[in-house]
Amino acid sequence: MADEDRLSALPDDLLLRILYFVPCKESASTSVLSRRWGSLWRSSGAVNLAVRVQGDSIFLSHESPSAREAAYEAFFSCQEAFARAAAGALSAADAEAPVTRLTLRVHTDCDYGVIDRFLHRRRGWQTNGDVVGDVLSHDAARHVEHLRVALFEYLDNCRCFSNKEIGQSAGLCSIFSLPSAETLRVLDLTRCDLAPSAPAAFPRLATLRLRLCSIQTEYLQALLDAAPELHTVHLESVFFKLNWKFDADGNATAEPHVLGLGLTFRAVTTLVLALCGREAGYGSSWAIEIDAPRLRTFVYKGVLRRFLLRSPAPDLARVELHFLQDAFYQCRHYCGDDYDKETVHVLFWQFMHNFTSVRALKLKVGYELNDIAAIGEATCAKLLCALPNVVHLELEGVHQPTSKTAVVAIANLLHCCPAVRDLILNLKTVPSQSGKGDSYGRSFFGRKDKLDYSKSVDPFMHHSSKTKRAMEDSIGDGDDDDVPDIPALSGRSFACLQSSLKRVSLHFRLDNCSSNCLGMRLVRFFTNNAKVLEEIMCVDSSSGRHCPSNSTSMFLTQWKLDFNTRIR
Repeated sequence: MADEDRLSALPDDLLLRILYFVPCKESASTSVLSRRWGSLWRSSGAVNLAVRVQGDSIFLSHESPSAREAAYEAFFSCQEAFARAAAGALSAADAEAPVTRLTLRVHTDCDYGVIDRFLHRRRGWQTNGDVVGDVLSHDAARHVEHLRVALFEYLDNCRCFSNKEIGQSAGLCSIFSLPSAETLRVLDLTRCDLAPSAPAAFPRLATLRLRLCSIQTEYLQALLDAAPELHTVHLESVFFKLNWKFDADGNATAEPHVLGLGLTFRAVTTLVLALCGREAGYGSSWAIEIDAPRLRTFVYKGVLRRFLLRSPAPDLARVELHFLQDAFYQCRHYCGDDYDKETVHVLFWQFMHNFTSVRALKLKVGYELNDIAAIGEATCAKLLCALPNVVHLELEGVHQPTSKTAVVAIANLLHCCPAVRDLILNLKTVPSQSGKGDSYGRSFFGRKDKLDYSKSVDPFMHHSSKTKRAMEDSIGDGDDDDVPDIPALSGRSFACLQSSLKRVSLHFRLDNCSSNCLGMRLVRFFTNNAKVLEEIMCVDSSSGRHCPSNSTSMFLTQWKLDFNTRIR
C-alpha cells in the first residue's frame, strides 16, 4: 500500500541500528513521529555530533562595526548552542543506554582562523576554550567503543590533488587524553594532534586511523605497545614529531641520532603509510624500519626511500606501493649530486626485497619506468628478487614513446614473478598530475558541479566505437611481421608465459591505434607467447572531455583467445 508505514513496522533492534549511524540532530528529531519513537534515539548507543562553522566576516577589517558585532554575536551564539546541544545529547543518551559510539565532526568553508577560534576561544577572545576536550571529557564518553573526531577546513578537499608528503603539523586541536581507554575499539582522528598527559592502556583497541595528525614517534609506539589487539593501522599524512629536549639555558634541541622512523606493530595485519612526513627530516634522507611479523596487507604512498621490514611476514598477501613523481628530484636534493638514477633503481629493488612472500602486488611509479629498470645480467643478478607467490601483478608508470628501457622494467617483473596469473599494465606517455596543488583543487571543486554529463555521452560512444574498430582491424587482420619485436621481451623465456599467465589487461593511449606503439606491440607479444592465455583486454587510458566525468579510463575491446584459431 502506498500509505503503509513500513519503517515503523521494523523491530526496535533494527531501528536502533539505523539510528546508530544517524547524525544526532536528525536522530533526535525522530522523537516527534510518535510515542514509540519518543525515546528510541536515546537508546541507540550512539551520539553523532556535527557542526558547520561560519563567521569569516568577524575578522574582516573593512566590515562596518555593526556588521562585525552582528557576526561576532552569531558566531559565539552558534558555538554556545553547539556546546549546550552536545552536552544535552550526551546526557540524554547516557540516561537510556551506555554511549558506545561518539562522533564529532566540525567543518568550515572559511579559513583556518575561523575554525581555530571556534575550537579554542570564548566570548571576549581572551578566554581559552576547548570544544573537543569538553565533548571527550563528558561522563557519557566513559564507555565509548568507537570514537571519531574529524576537523576540516575548506582546503582539506584540495589536498588529494597535491600528492606530497606532509611537511608540517596540520592539526587543528590537541587531544591530551582519550576517553574510555579500557573499552575503546576504534579510534579515528582527523587533524588532531595527540599530546597525552599520561600513558594509558588500550586492551581492546582494534583499529587506529590518523589523518592529517601529528604525534611524537615515542608516543605512537607506546600506544601501539599498549594495544595488544590492534590489527588495523591507517596513517595518512601523519607528521611525526621529534622528541625535543631542553638544555640548561632553555634552548630546544632534537635528538641528533634520530635519522629515520622505526616502529613495531606486533599484532597489526593491515598497515597503511601514506604521505607521512617527519620533523626536521623532510625528503628522502630519512629511512623507515618497521617490525610487523603478522602483516597481511601493506600500503605505502610516498617518496622512494630506504625501507626495511625487520621481521619476515610470511602471511603477507597484498602490497600496494605508490612512489611519487618527484622522488628522483628529492633524492638528488637531499642526498647530493652523486644520488643519480642508478641509485633510484637500486633503492626500488631493495624496497621490493621486503615482500618476497606477497601474493598480490600493485606498483604505481610516478616517474619513468626506465628509472627502475635493472639492465645487464650482472645488475639483474645483484638486484632482482624472486617473488614466487605473486599471482596478481599491476604496474603503472610513465614511458617515453621512443624509449626501449621502459620495457626492461616489465621484463624484470615478469622474470621475478614466475607464477603470475593476472597481469595489468597501465602505460602512460606523460607523468600523472601528482604535482597539482591546492589552487587546482579549488578550481576543480568550483566547476565540477557545472559539468554536463549528457554532453559527454555521445562523443564518448563515438570515440569508443571508432577506436574499437581500428583496434580490431589492426590486431585481428594484421600479420605478425607488421608488428615490430620488443627487444627486451622477444626471444626471452619467462616461466609465467609458459604455465600461469591467463589474463592480461593493457591500458595505453589509442589515439592513433598504430601498430608501432608500445601497447599494440605488447598485445601482439602476449597473444603470441603466453601459452595458457585465456583473455586479453585493452583500455584506452587517455582522458578527455569525451570521457564520463566519473571515469578516467574507457573500456575498449576484449578478445577471447583460442590458440588453435589464433584470435577470435
